[in-house]
Amino acid sequence: MKSYFYISLLTIFFSCSHEKLTDYTALDVRRKVDDKVEQLKNFIHPFNSITQIDHSRLAKDAGVYTPPSVVTIFSDKKINAQLLQRDQLIGVDLPFKVLLYSEPDTQEVTLAYTSAEFIQRRHALSGEDVEEFQNELGQVIKNFPEAIYAKDFSSKVEEDYGLIVHQSTKPFEQTIVDLKSAILSQGDTQMFADIDFQKESKEVGVDIPPTYLILFGGPAPGGKAMKNTPRIGLDAFCQKLLVFEKENGDVFIAYNDIEAFSDLYYDTKTFPQMIINYRLGTTLGGAVE
Repeated sequence: MKSYFYISLLTIFFSCSHEKLTDYTALDVRRKVDDKVEQLKNFIHPFNSITQIDHSRLAKDAGVYTPPSVVTIFSDKKINAQLLQRDQLIGVDLPFKVLLYSEPDTQEVTLAYTSAEFIQRRHALSGEDVEEFQNELGQVIKNFPEAIYAKDFSSKVEEDYGLIVHQSTKPFEQTIVDLKSAILSQGDTQMFADIDFQKESKEVGVDIPPTYLILFGGPAPGGKAMKNTPRIGLDAFCQKLLVFEKENGDVFIAYNDIEAFSDLYYDTKTFPQMIINYRLGTTLGGAVE
């Protein structure tokens, strides 16, 4: 009887200790990610800051857990303009994006970013086309040890990989208005930023047709979709919705297929991702019909 009593006490002690250790470990991982995010801020001063999205804290505020994950989006107007002159569709991968996060089964920080090679392969460009993009982003990335870089999957990317494109039946400006209205009507979705690429291009002496990027996302559904696949926070959350008008007057929208990026990085797709993909198709497609 006495032995059973002591065993029970030890079980309770170690159970509580394990719980505290788990809590401490989670806080420690978050601190590590936050420290790297603060370091990144010091290296992007020459660029135009667009937005920074803390996926995990936003998800927590919405009652959902996802591992520590922060995406920082910053811009160089000249580089954007040069690439958009070649193909407006490249705007879905602009501007610079860096994700600092932790995989659910680790206690370490990982750094992922949209690379020049990824853009080159996805949009069928030459190495020369993306050289300046690579050089400028490289000046930022080189400040972090290569040991924390996420695995590079660019070699698996083919032209138009994971791109969803719809033609709008409405004029360019009306398309933007209706898309924003449809996005916010969902209730659990918020706007993070938008970029008028045509306006910015004119500021650096480059003319491009109307091209506009909307950054938005839903913290609760996004958190569920990222729980076991946090790296998709680079490409799919926030969602990047591009609206562009071709020289012949045709208007299109383009955005990323969430399942495609989960498959690229993790070789899997999840039910929450499928739900969001369906919602995006219904909401965005319906807004431009």
